[in-house]
Amino acid sequence: MSCVIFLTLLLLDATLIDSLPVYYYVAVLFFFSTYTIQSTLIYSMSQTPSSFNLIYNLTTMLKMLFSLSFLVIYFLVLEKTSNTTETITFSLFFITTYFIYLIFNTKLFFTNKHEK
Repeated sequence: MSCVIFLTLLLLDATLIDSLPVYYYVAVLFFFSTYTIQSTLIYSMSQTPSSFNLIYNLTTMLKMLFSLSFLVIYFLVLEKTSNTTETITFSLFFITTYFIYLIFNTKLFFTNKHEK
């Protein structure tokens, strides 16, 4: 999924008059990293359903905190160099990407493969 988003950004970057700022790509890398770490932790540490729930909830909460921290850093550091439209556009991109990853990840972890 990260590849699709990354390739979409590259395509948009090639077709738009203004190039996309680098922090769009950093956001995709951020989401890829956090979800890879979460998947690794869940699959390596959860042997029972209760441990799966505990680890899934803990890592989901950590992802929310890291995502919030990412946006706070963006607003404190990079927002001063961009205009309001850029800030709103990036915030919408970040939130939309967050929910796309959340839906994909939830579907991945909670799909029963033996359902008919």
